[in-house]
Amino acid sequence: MATKTFMEKQKTALVKKLHVLLGKAGIDNDGKLAILAQYGVVTSLDLTIDQLIQVCDALDKKVNPVLDELDKMRKRLIASIFAWRKAMGCTSSMNEVKGIACNACSVSDFNQIPKERLQSLYYAFNNKTKDLNKVTAMTQDQVDYLATLN
Repeated sequence: MATKTFMEKQKTALVKKLHVLLGKAGIDNDGKLAILAQYGVVTSLDLTIDQLIQVCDALDKKVNPVLDELDKMRKRLIASIFAWRKAMGCTSSMNEVKGIACNACSVSDFNQIPKERLQSLYYAFNNKTKDLNKVTAMTQDQVDYLATLN
């Protein structure tokens, strides 16, 4: 009996996960065949690892809508931090933005930030951006006023 390679083990695990998710989503055999037909195959064993991951992710979001909500909240937080950095006149990379969020929550992995913290940080960075924009506008008004006095 030959031992399976890492990739073969990975594919086997993903096929099992696919079938579990199909059951949780209440998708029958006809539904499964329709999904497989989108990839031009008739059995889940014919899917590539990338395709299996793609199908499992889509089904996971259907079965666990909270995951999709968390994903949206993470994206909103990222956008608010980028806006805050832009308001300060800085540019940032995705790694820097995620690092800022992690530092604000004292976690090491961006995906481990809890829902409540994602929401509070989103509002905090939005408020920081509004404050910076307001202060910048007030400063410019003051500079313009002083220029008219000279």
